[in-house]
Amino acid sequence: MHRSLSLARLWILTSAYFSAAGLLLSRLGALHQTGYACAGVVFVLLLGVWMRFGGGLPPVVAGKWRWRLRHGLPLIFVALTALSLAGGALYAPNNYDALTYRLPRVLHWLADHHWHWIATREDRLNLSATGFEWLMAPLMAWTGGDRLLFLINIASYVLMPGLVFAMLVELGVARRVAWWWMWLLPSGYCYALQAGSIGNDGFAAVYLLAAIAFPLRARRSGAVADLWYGMLAAALLVGAKTSNLPLLLPCALAMLPAFPLLMRRTVGTLAVTGCCVLVSCLPLIQQNWKETGDWTGDPHNARLLQIKNPVAGVIGNTLMTVTRNAMPPVMPLAKVWNTSMDRLLGTPERPASPAMQALKRGYPRINFAWSELEQEEGAGLGLGISALWLVTLGAACFACGSGAFRWEGTLGGWICLASWISVLAYMAKMGSESVPRLLAPYYPLLLAGGLLCPAVRPLLQRKWWRCLAVVAALSAVPALVLTPSHPLWPALTVLEKAAASHPGNRMLERAATVYAVYRDRNEALAPLCRYLPKGESRVGLLSDDDPQVALWRPFGTRQVMDWAALPGNGMETGTPRVVVASEDAVQSHCHTSVEEWVASNHGRIVGEERLLTKVSRGPQRWVVVMMEP
Repeated sequence: MHRSLSLARLWILTSAYFSAAGLLLSRLGALHQTGYACAGVVFVLLLGVWMRFGGGLPPVVAGKWRWRLRHGLPLIFVALTALSLAGGALYAPNNYDALTYRLPRVLHWLADHHWHWIATREDRLNLSATGFEWLMAPLMAWTGGDRLLFLINIASYVLMPGLVFAMLVELGVARRVAWWWMWLLPSGYCYALQAGSIGNDGFAAVYLLAAIAFPLRARRSGAVADLWYGMLAAALLVGAKTSNLPLLLPCALAMLPAFPLLMRRTVGTLAVTGCCVLVSCLPLIQQNWKETGDWTGDPHNARLLQIKNPVAGVIGNTLMTVTRNAMPPVMPLAKVWNTSMDRLLGTPERPASPAMQALKRGYPRINFAWSELEQEEGAGLGLGISALWLVTLGAACFACGSGAFRWEGTLGGWICLASWISVLAYMAKMGSESVPRLLAPYYPLLLAGGLLCPAVRPLLQRKWWRCLAVVAALSAVPALVLTPSHPLWPALTVLEKAAASHPGNRMLERAATVYAVYRDRNEALAPLCRYLPKGESRVGLLSDDDPQVALWRPFGTRQVMDWAALPGNGMETGTPRVVVASEDAVQSHCHTSVEEWVASNHGRIVGEERLLTKVSRGPQRWVVVMMEP
């Protein structure tokens, strides 16, 4: 465990350094390759100092790992890590949110050499948290590409077992119970599927684990440095996503007993506090407030994410979390389920019940849809771990009766209780259909409360429970192998042959289409690039939530601007403007046909393609237009 905690400290310092460095380089107008090269040199020097003065890593004990790999659960975790690593290495990043706004926002910053408010109708480029982006920026600046970005999540994922064990033990969970769950929890779908991806939900769980484990450890050891690491981890947690803000309550409870330690090192505490401010979500909140007058950046709730009815929020989020976590990794009957859920939520022909109508009014984005295969965009903890935890909890309650959760006022019990208050606060205010995925940082503490029951430890000796644990961990394997994001089987070859052998089979045709779209998503708009004039440094884009990253390639040579958001619709006197537009976006935003829109802007179409960026939308007409001033 000592090596795991040392690696966790190193990861926290690395994350904090590059998050703070991004902001400081922005202030200097040096957010570019040279600036990050200098920041990298400084980081290496500081790393040497850190290792020289007590931050070195303990040696790897080969015998310990040989013993672990003779046991099923550690071996399954190694297999999941290897599968995730293979998926990330074989496939270009294709996380939809990343391709539509998170990668483009970093490219905008690097192009303009500083973090700034971007002229765009896609508000997520500006108001979303920046923690993951500050880790992507140096890799993109150094390599000029995005193929290595998955290493951020891999690095975070391999730290999970050690930190889960440390957190559970510090909370008061029996060491044997903690050992089993340190290997089980990382097999949750939201962690395993994002390990080889560039999703920014699962990686934040490591910060939560550290924000609880290190302060509790400092309380025992009296080492103020551990409390500082906990403070940095809590700041990084909310810097990764503002939806993690409620988790500051259990983090604060964990730090409270060790708070007097901060007074012993006043100067160091002030320095760490200043760093926490930089790497947290406070700079983003300040920018959102400055530009929109609201800390969320959405004062009019245009995205319908802010719940006005807390009861509807709690009920809706609970139902979506339960239904999504009940979905198996492979669900051929997803269409049947979705049809039933559509009837439940109501259709124009068959309105919903009054209770469901009231729920939909209070929670406009509620959605109970399943997919045929578990995917990182919507995955929660997953059926395997969720079912195992419920069975464990039920068996423990049956054994202990009403005394199952008498924590006797222990700090660990209060911290776990605070985590449930936090998740209720989140559910009462946040209204996203992606709630099972967004709760990824919440799950470890929510599960820890049940593991504090004394009757959990005897269950570990039961053969049936051990078999269930292995099955639960293994349930992530088919999800990783079959996922359309990075399939580890010849999906398209098999499906295309099967579709050819069974013409008219809609299920096979849909499966082949889904896998093809995911495979090509990173380069979805690449066919349009051949129509762009060489040397054109600025390209306009008129689209609706489409993966635009391909238009930026090669990175650093072209900047893609939201054409409709620029002054004068991007027209500058005496300068021709190239605009890439989808027919649907022209019709929805300009309320006219493509030809009329081109004529009204004195342009001419120089290229045209039909491209599929979303299976649900079908192929779209895309045009490249040369606008004449």
